Amino acid sequence: MITGNKGEWSEPYLLLKLLAEQKLFIGKENFEKVEDIFYPIIKIIHHEKSYNSEFSFDGDIVVVKSKEQSFRIPVRKFLELSKVCLNHINEVKSRNGSFSIPEIEYFLNSINITSIKSKATNKSDITIQIEDPNTIFSQILGFSIKSQLGKSSTLLNASKQTDFTYQLSQNISDKQIQRLNSLKKFSDKFQLLNDLGIEVKFEKVDSPVFNLNLQTIDYNFPKILSEIVLLYYKNNNSKKNTVRNFTKIISNNNEFGYDLTLNSEIYEMIVKRFLVEYALGMRAGEVWKRDYQANGGYLVIREDGEILCYHFYFIKNFENYLFENTKLETPSSKRYKMAEIYEENGVQKLKLNLQIRFIK
Repeated sequence: MITGNKGEWSEPYLLLKLLAEQKLFIGKENFEKVEDIFYPIIKIIHHEKSYNSEFSFDGDIVVVKSKEQSFRIPVRKFLELSKVCLNHINEVKSRNGSFSIPEIEYFLNSINITSIKSKATNKSDITIQIEDPNTIFSQILGFSIKSQLGKSSTLLNASKQTDFTYQLSQNISDKQIQRLNSLKKFSDKFQLLNDLGIEVKFEKVDSPVFNLNLQTIDYNFPKILSEIVLLYYKNNNSKKNTVRNFTKIISNNNEFGYDLTLNSEIYEMIVKRFLVEYALGMRAGEVWKRDYQANGGYLVIREDGEILCYHFYFIKNFENYLFENTKLETPSSKRYKMAEIYEENGVQKLKLNLQIRFIK
């Protein structure tokens, strides 16, 4: 029996609902639907581990081609099952716990779909051929799925590649290190360093690959992002851990000397570009050459089950959605040994790790 959490069951729900509606509706950054703007769906491709299943339409019939087999199923069946799937997801109280939906599993198996989660090696979760009403051309695009039905999704997952190294302006004693290590909150650790008159200065992004990727956004961006990371760990108000808030602080400080009289939004523009690039395919451990995997953008499942498309073509909507709805968070401190003082070539240093999650 297939089991999955709310986020994982969101993927078959999205497939069922899109096949029932046959439209992609455009979303605003505040999760409202842009009225009267949608893309007709011509075909949907679901990715299995060793093969793909294709869904197209013949009037009120969905034509499914999978593993050299063909099925013809009424659209109303997909509408009915999408409601069943959403009801089951909403009935489960835990955001993280796994559960089964036998009726949905039975139907998916009958059309050779055996997995509810797309392959983790690709940022594109689903491929959709849409018709552009403005050009009358059809395009095949990959989309990443983000669901508000379960635990909020990550935009950038922590790894050793997302470590940032900082130097202490002067060494502290073993007793002071013990006192610092005894503190649980990172904000308290940095407050102690501040009380001791110690400045924490950025040295490097540990991964040369990630550092180079960040420089494709802006040459100064590794340093800009390091300041955002440092602001996060110094902050003691979780409500202010948003990407937007930290970008505003960085802009106000303008440590990098951009001419804000000419363009007061330059820091915001740089950060937005990074969020978009990472959403569409950039990874910390792979050299980024703008090989967009999720070249269509994001499909967001709202808490009420509505599906909104944040299309790469509507770049302002897409970047504003990412900018307004992301925050920094702390990955496993034990795994990444963050803010632990160590000495290298006579200089005391510490590491901080970057992870970005959607707020909703």
